[in-house]
Amino acid sequence: MAKLRKNRLFKVLSLALTLVILTGIFAGCGKEPEEETTTTTPPTTQAPTTEPYLTGNINPLTGEGNYPEEFLKNRPVLISVENHKDARPQWGITDADIVWEMEAEGGITRMLLMFADASRIPEQVGPTRSARHYFVELVEGFDAIFVHFGGSPQAYNALDNHGTDHIDGMSDSGTFARDTSRNVSSEHRAYTTGEKVMKAIENKDFRTTLEDEYVNPFKFNASPVKLEDGTCNQMVVAFSSYATYTYTYSEEDNLYYSSLNGNRFNDSDGNQQNFTNLLICYADKSSLGDKKGRISLDLSEGNGVYVSNGTYQEITWKKGDYSDMMKFYDADGKEISLNTGRTYIGIVASSQESACTIS
Repeated sequence: MAKLRKNRLFKVLSLALTLVILTGIFAGCGKEPEEETTTTTPPTTQAPTTEPYLTGNINPLTGEGNYPEEFLKNRPVLISVENHKDARPQWGITDADIVWEMEAEGGITRMLLMFADASRIPEQVGPTRSARHYFVELVEGFDAIFVHFGGSPQAYNALDNHGTDHIDGMSDSGTFARDTSRNVSSEHRAYTTGEKVMKAIENKDFRTTLEDEYVNPFKFNASPVKLEDGTCNQMVVAFSSYATYTYTYSEEDNLYYSSLNGNRFNDSDGNQQNFTNLLICYADKSSLGDKKGRISLDLSEGNGVYVSNGTYQEITWKKGDYSDMMKFYDADGKEISLNTGRTYIGIVASSQESACTIS
């Protein structure tokens, strides 16, 4: 009898244990798996691993890489080169990192060839010609060294008043020479060389290191970008009836090739001038009222257009005070960034804006 009770008790306990186990199993079947609650979180977007702008050892005027580190903070050099018909073809106009161009007088333009460092100046640059006071203002805005041959009274006043470091063919004749092979008057034959300019900078004991606020004057895109306002396969830049450029885009190399008054604009070696970027700035022009017909350009601020990579966008620009750097902005007031390569900056009279076209 005691044995039977033990067996019955064992069966009851076994049945109870079985019910507990089954209850746990069925209860577990009604729950979501633990893993699902931890894997249904939406994935996060990974932050970009590259900066939008180029940094490091890049040419501060072109954005091109592998620039010598010891030159990164060197002062740039601007050289005044004329564009009278008797001065063509010029020397060095396809070598400059940036080419600035603006009217002198009589509709005739003059270029300022800008090199990031004196060591980049080629063997021959010119024909070198005289300064204007608004040239000096541009030079001051980049803490640059200025090379010219003569100047207007207003230019000499500006050079003296602002203490601009400059090399002048009227007083530094050893830095210049004249090309005897050209059958034109002597003022269209003067030139200089990189070696001569570097020697003059050394002899004059000019400061060669940039002031901090002038380092890295431009931003450059890490990769080429298209601009937002439309297509630009060709741009006409009309300074005057004497000097009208046509810049034609090549999809093969993403460069704009220059023609002047309907003819290829070549350097002395037959190379056609070309650029990655075109910056056209419209500025108010006024007459100085002298017998030479000299003018002034207001470099404080204005509007313009930026052209690159087969596209364009409207911009504004501002310089401000005499020694301030010229800056360029988009429609939202943000400083623009350039595509890597050489840049042309044309400062055109506002009265000529309607004659400058994009197609």
